[in-house]
Amino acid sequence: MRYRLLPGLSQEVSVIGAGCWAIGGPTTNRGTPIGWDDVDPERAYAGLIRAHELGVTLFDTADVYGLGRSERLLGRLVAEVGRDGVVLSSKVGYFAGTAEHPYHPAQIHHQFDTTLHNLRTDHLDLYYLHSTDFGPDNEYLPGAVAALRKLRERGMIRAVGLRAPHHFAQEWAHGDGPRAAATARWLHLFDQIQPDVVSVRYNLLSPRHLPQETDIFAFARHREVGVLVKQALAQGLILRDPAAPPRAYSSNDHRSRDPAFQPAALAELDRRLAPLRIRFGNDPAVLTRVALSHVLHHAPDSVVLVGFRDAKQITTTLTAADHILDPVEAAAVTTLLDTDERTIDHALHRG
Repeated sequence: MRYRLLPGLSQEVSVIGAGCWAIGGPTTNRGTPIGWDDVDPERAYAGLIRAHELGVTLFDTADVYGLGRSERLLGRLVAEVGRDGVVLSSKVGYFAGTAEHPYHPAQIHHQFDTTLHNLRTDHLDLYYLHSTDFGPDNEYLPGAVAALRKLRERGMIRAVGLRAPHHFAQEWAHGDGPRAAATARWLHLFDQIQPDVVSVRYNLLSPRHLPQETDIFAFARHREVGVLVKQALAQGLILRDPAAPPRAYSSNDHRSRDPAFQPAALAELDRRLAPLRIRFGNDPAVLTRVALSHVLHHAPDSVVLVGFRDAKQITTTLTAADHILDPVEAAAVTTLLDTDERTIDHALHRG
């Protein structure tokens, strides 16, 4: 395992962190499926132990993951291995309980206290504003910012996190239309919250930016904030067997409503990944290596979160991350991703 200083947190952490969403298992929040099927708590806990054994120090969870189940599993790990050397990240903002809004200050403090209890700790290293919904006219934004700053001043949290848009370039805020408005709003939130770390979705399937555009990684570097990269494996879609038929999910699994898991989207994903699979094959371990290498080459000062449901999965992922592609291979991957079906053979020859 390699380690790096994460800007904003000012602490050295493992380059690969454990994303603990999936181990929360199947669940719903206000009628919306937000969980994952086929998760056995004991096997998930064995995955946490294995991650720690292999050198993972950063563990990222949220109050809403399994409605506390993920945090409690992680709390078992803390009780077994100790708090020293374990970097804990959790989130607030999607679970309202009986409050009128998840970001009502009283609800934030209630959830924070419950999170500490679940994680068996007296402080968090990183606490995220998980959602960017602060109510009409950002009604709850000032109170949420004040609550997290107070927690930081008291030493209860070390750093504040904010979720970044899935697609972002700073320059988009100066255009017209919905994209410009959404970008401008997020930049406003960033300035008001002044986060230490942002999280962003990035993987092989993420769109490319123009040379003159400032993507989230360049933006964060300029602002001296850290970046946690999530969904580096596209929630497992990058590793799927293209010959396998689409599977059915329960009403407690978020994939039952996620458009990315519908047949048309899967067919498009298979088309886009075909050049990579021709070049590297369909072995999930090899594709994991390709996918993580792509992210780590693009975002060399960031930390990548990977999900898992058992010890075997996290072992395969972390083993693949030990052997990232060299710069020539990484450049070939980018070339293949930017190549459509009509020029696959030519791209393979160049690669």
